[in-house]
Amino acid sequence: MMMMNRVMVVAKKEMKQIIKNRGALLSVFIFMVIFGGMTSMGALLDMAGSSDEMISVTFNSLLLSLVMVMGVITGYLLLSQAFTGEKLGGTIETLLCSPLSLREIWFGKVMGILIPSYLVVLVIVAVMTVIANMVATTLILPSMPVLVYLLLVVPVYIAFAIGMLGFVQLLLGMKENQIIGIIVMVGLIGLITGANIFVTEGGLIVSPLFVGVLFIISLILIGIVAFCTRFLSKEKIVTTLA
Repeated sequence: MMMMNRVMVVAKKEMKQIIKNRGALLSVFIFMVIFGGMTSMGALLDMAGSSDEMISVTFNSLLLSLVMVMGVITGYLLLSQAFTGEKLGGTIETLLCSPLSLREIWFGKVMGILIPSYLVVLVIVAVMTVIANMVATTLILPSMPVLVYLLLVVPVYIAFAIGMLGFVQLLLGMKENQIIGIIVMVGLIGLITGANIFVTEGGLIVSPLFVGVLFIISLILIGIVAFCTRFLSKEKIVTTLA
């Protein structure tokens, strides 16, 4: 209980900083509109006049492939302030001098970025649902497996991505993180392109087994990253500030 209270203190601090960081929020909004909005709206509006069954398949395919990518990108755009940004500003040293352990700091930052990132995901899902119902003649909602996927799998994968990138940013120096940042952004744009192709080619019928396997894999991945934080040390982090 004490550890969770400490983690939430860090998480609340991160969320307050995100709210104040208008540049990061603007970047998230622009990226969501240009890439996520155009892809999802285009795919759904192109289905106007199609059968409701086809619209439902396209809608669920978008939820399966695009929404998670949008959540991961949101997390990536917000985490720079929490990890690299605090290194540049020197404020990370204040946290390192606190009674908090490195794992508590890392976990709190992940939680503080995950919550707003997942809220963005929910907004995207709501907007896509409205658009899908604009072009359909009957009520279109996420299928039950996709709904479970959105509620359980997506937030854990977003947490894994944030945790992994945060771990790397704590571990490596500034120059290395700049190079990794460029590679990650190019890779995420590639994922959006792949998601678009996935949808236009008919998507995938999601089964409960498929969602269950994804959920188990997500728990394993985030467990691995959490274990890797044991190899962090305050001394190593301080040496990467220069």
